[in-house]
Amino acid sequence: MRANQQQAAAAAEPTVSTNTDPAGGSGRDDSDSTVDPADKADSLAENARETAVEATVSTNASDPAGSCGGDDSDSTVGPADEGGCDSEPASAPALCEFADVETLELLSARLLNTMATRVVQGGLQPSDAMAEVRGLLSEKLSSAKKGPRGLAVLHARLEKLEARRSFGGRFVSNAADKVAGKARELEVRGEYRHGGRQRLALQLVQRYDTTREWHCGCDMEQLGSTERERHLTSCVFRPVGCSHAGCTALFSARYEAAHDGSCEFKVVRCALGCKESLPRRDMEAHVAGPCAMRPAECPFRALGCLAPGLVQGEVASHLEEARDAHLQLAMARLLQQDQELSELRQAMTEMRAAAETTAATSASAAASTIAGLQKKIAALEAGQAAAQAAAKKSAAQAKDTTAALATRLAKLERERG
Repeated sequence: MRANQQQAAAAAEPTVSTNTDPAGGSGRDDSDSTVDPADKADSLAENARETAVEATVSTNASDPAGSCGGDDSDSTVGPADEGGCDSEPASAPALCEFADVETLELLSARLLNTMATRVVQGGLQPSDAMAEVRGLLSEKLSSAKKGPRGLAVLHARLEKLEARRSFGGRFVSNAADKVAGKARELEVRGEYRHGGRQRLALQLVQRYDTTREWHCGCDMEQLGSTERERHLTSCVFRPVGCSHAGCTALFSARYEAAHDGSCEFKVVRCALGCKESLPRRDMEAHVAGPCAMRPAECPFRALGCLAPGLVQGEVASHLEEARDAHLQLAMARLLQQDQELSELRQAMTEMRAAAETTAATSASAAASTIAGLQKKIAALEAGQAAAQAAAKKSAAQAKDTTAALATRLAKLERERG
């Protein structure tokens, strides 16, 4: 069930139109008048009464077969009139023309989409597409016990129409967009407007809904005036509007209780039990925010206050009543923190002393190591000096020896000569 649906008045234009046409149209008859939300329920009820009263004293525009949902599944009807959706057969019993609002709305949109599809993809003129759809009123219904029944047969035939290729029809790119555009174009024309399509949809529902699952079809001529009046205000298919301020939903009366149980505009008592009453759609924000019965925690919970069952509306009184207890908790926490701070200071002093001791020990060890290294360096330097002196001495001795040998060699050469 959709929230915003069109009124399914039987023989008159709908007085309220709030739903958007799924086929791409506006979903509103230009001739429809707008009803103030505050007076919507009364206006719809009065309109439904007037519509149905007219139906009891005039010809029925919706059941070409003359049975309006009876079991005569093999009956046929004469050819559909050549006009728009408003053409009416002349001799039919006066039946209750209330039908399921949502079913009529969906079928009305489907009819517009089917006609637009036939124009775009089938190459038909709008009047020919209309004639094809109206032709479904005269098609024979199968008496077979198996296979599709009721409105399933109608939708299957609409699908067959949409898939049909007329002579001259061709494949169309972006077909969905073009069909939607054609549907909007057709809807501004008088015979394709919402009100006319609603009446054609009602005729089709009365024709194909042989079990009367989606429409009433009661024989009003068999009822006395009092019974007729009672039926007009009690029929489960009569269109009604939500009575809650701000809600524009339209639906059949049989869904009134279900809608009331979920309507977001209905004023209900707070789910948590506070004294507030507010629209259902605002309840989530209410219970999560300002609700006095929202579960809450004491601001002193971190200090140890575990007040059980505390709610938002009791926080202020709890703070006042437990002020002394909260002060004691705060003092205990301050003393605890002071003790912890003293322990931290003592630990820091001990760590600093240990660090200084470690530093002194490390410095002494470093000095000893340095002294040892200095001694080794001095010994190495002394050894290097001795080696250099020995080398110089050896060099001088070698020089003297070389000079002596040279002198002796010179002497020997003179003696030979």
